[in-house]
Amino acid sequence: MNLNSIILKNFFKNLKNYTLYIFALVFSVVLYFSFVLMSRDDSVAEELTSSDMMSTGFIAGSVLLVVIIVTFVMFANFIFLNRRNRELALFQLIGLTRRKIFRILILENAVIYLGSLIIGIAFGFLLYRTLLMILFRMMQIEISAGMNFSVEAALQTGLLFAFIFALLMAQNYLFLKRTQLINMLTLDKSSESNHKRLGAGTVILGILGLAMIASGYWLSTMIMDFGTLPFLFSILFLTITGTYLTFKFSVAFILNVIRRSKNGHINVKDVLSLTSIMFKMKSNAFLLTLISVISAISMGLMSLSYISYYSVGESVDAFMPHDYVFDEEEDMQFYSELLADNNIKHETVVTPTISYEATGEAIKVDTEASDGLISEFQLNIVSEEHVDGFDVDENEMIITGVSFITESYIEFELNHPVTLVNDDYTRTLELVHVGEDAILPSHVAFGFPQAVVASDVYSTLEEHHNYDEERAQPRESFAIDIAGEDSMEIFEMMEEESNPAFQSKINQYTTQVQGMGMLMFITGFVGFAFLLTSGCILYFKQIGESEDEKGSYQVLRKLGFSENEMIKGLTIKMIVTFGIPLLIGLLHSYFAVNAGWFLFGSEIWTPMLTVMGAYIILYSVFALISLLYYKKVVKESM
Repeated sequence: MNLNSIILKNFFKNLKNYTLYIFALVFSVVLYFSFVLMSRDDSVAEELTSSDMMSTGFIAGSVLLVVIIVTFVMFANFIFLNRRNRELALFQLIGLTRRKIFRILILENAVIYLGSLIIGIAFGFLLYRTLLMILFRMMQIEISAGMNFSVEAALQTGLLFAFIFALLMAQNYLFLKRTQLINMLTLDKSSESNHKRLGAGTVILGILGLAMIASGYWLSTMIMDFGTLPFLFSILFLTITGTYLTFKFSVAFILNVIRRSKNGHINVKDVLSLTSIMFKMKSNAFLLTLISVISAISMGLMSLSYISYYSVGESVDAFMPHDYVFDEEEDMQFYSELLADNNIKHETVVTPTISYEATGEAIKVDTEASDGLISEFQLNIVSEEHVDGFDVDENEMIITGVSFITESYIEFELNHPVTLVNDDYTRTLELVHVGEDAILPSHVAFGFPQAVVASDVYSTLEEHHNYDEERAQPRESFAIDIAGEDSMEIFEMMEEESNPAFQSKINQYTTQVQGMGMLMFITGFVGFAFLLTSGCILYFKQIGESEDEKGSYQVLRKLGFSENEMIKGLTIKMIVTFGIPLLIGLLHSYFAVNAGWFLFGSEIWTPMLTVMGAYIILYSVFALISLLYYKKVVKESM
C-alpha cells in the first residue's frame, strides 16, 4: 500500500472525527467573509453621513475578528491533534517517518481547508444580507439590503485562511517534532489520580484569589476619584490574577469543602460532578481565565456601546433644544425667509441669557471627579417669559439642561438656597426643581446647565450684570423650530454650500444614531463571535473529556448505577463548568460598566441586562448541547 492509498483510506476512515474541526473552519470562514463583504458594500457608505466612520469601524472590527479566528482555529486544531495521537503513533510504529506523517497531515488539511473555505464563503454570502439588514435597522436607514458578491472580499478571506493554514502546519510540525512516540500513546491517559492532593497552599491561594477579585471590584467603585493609570492597572492586575487563582485553587478548595461536608457519603452525582470538576478546572485554569476575562471585556464594550446608542435621543435633546440653531440673527432671518419661500411653517425663537456664578448649599461640585476642570459653577439665566412650560415664583429657581455627564460631578439639593454672584452683586433663590432638557444650545450655554427664574428677577439680574469680555459668551440664542415634524429633506434643502452655517438637531441625531449604531453592531458582532468561539472551545473540551471518561461510565454501569443517576451528575458538571466562567465574566463586566457608564449615556440597566441575558442564553445552549453529547456517550457505554 503506497502513501497516497494510506492518505485516502485514512481520510474517509476519520471523516467522523473531522466533523468538529470542519465545523470550526467553516464557522470561522462564515464569520470573516460575511463581515468583510459588509465592509465592501457601497449601499452602506452611500447612506452614511461619514464614510470615514464606516471604514474605521470595520477595520477595527476586522483586526479583532482575525485575532479571535486565529486563536479559535489553532485551539480546535490542537484538540484535533490530541484526539488523533494514537493514530499518529501507530503510523510511526508501522514504519512511516515523521516527515511522511507530516505530509499526510498537509494533504488532509489542504482538502479540508479548501472544502471548508468554499462552504464557508457560500454560507457567509447568505448570512451577509441578514447581517446587513440588522445593521441598517440599528442605524435607522430605510433601504432594502441587496445581494452583492465581492471577488475582493473572497480573495481577502482566502489570503487570511492561507496564512492560518501555514500557522496550523507549523503547529502540526512542532507537535510531531516535540512529542515522543511513547507520549503520543499515553497523551490521553492523564487522570485525576495524577494530581496532588489539596493542601494548605491550595486553601491559602484559593482564599487569596477570591480576596483579590473582591479588592478589584471595591477599587473599581472609586475609579472616578482615583482614575490614574497606575490605579487602573492595579484593578486589572487584582481582577485578572484573582480570576486565575480562583480557577486554579478557589474552585477546587470550595468543592473540596462541599465534598468533605458529606463525611464520606459520596454518591455517583458527586463522583461525576464535584470530583471531576475539582481537577479539570485546575488544569484548565489559564484557558478559563482567558475566556472569563475576554467575555467580560466583550460584554462591557457591548453594554457601553448599547448605552450610548440607547441614550442618543436624550443626549441630543440635552444640547440642542431647537430644530435649527444659528450664531447670528441675520442667519436666522435668512433661513426663515428660505423656509417661508418653500411654504414650510416654522417659528423663530430668540432667547436672551446672562451668566452668573452659582454657589450655595443646593449645588455641590466634586472638583476631584471633574479632574479640577470645574473650579467655579456657571449658570446661564433665562427668564420664564422666553421659554414655554415653566412657572417660577419670585424667590424660586429651576435648573435644567443637566446632562448625565454633569450629574457625575455635580449634586443638586432641592429646597436649598442658590446664591448667584456677579462681581459685587449677589442674589439668593431657592432651588425647586432640576431637569434634563436644555433650553439653550451648547454653543451658547458653554456646556453648563441653565436656570429659569421669574421675569422680575431676571430683569434685576440683568440690570446688575457685568458682561465678561474674556469669556465672550453669547448673550442671545437664535433658533428656528419647524411646525410639526422636521425631516432630512428640509435639512438637505437648507444645507447649500453658499448658505450661512447652522446646526441641525435632526442631522446631529442622524449622525449619532449612525455612529452609535455602527459601533454597537461591530462590538456586538465581534463580541458574539468571541462568545460563540469560546462556547465552542468549552464544548470541544467537554467532548474530549467525555471520550476520555467513557471507561469510567462503563465501570459505573457495571456497579449498578442507572443512566438517570449518571445524567444527573453530568448535569451538575455542565452547570458548574459553563456557569462559573460565565458568572465570573458577568461580575467582571458589571463592575467595569458600573464604574463609568454615566459617561456614555443615561440608562444602564436595560442595555446591560439585554447584553448579559443574550450571553446567558447562548452559554446555556452550549451547556445543553454538551450535556446531550454526554448522554449519548453514557448510552454507548452500556
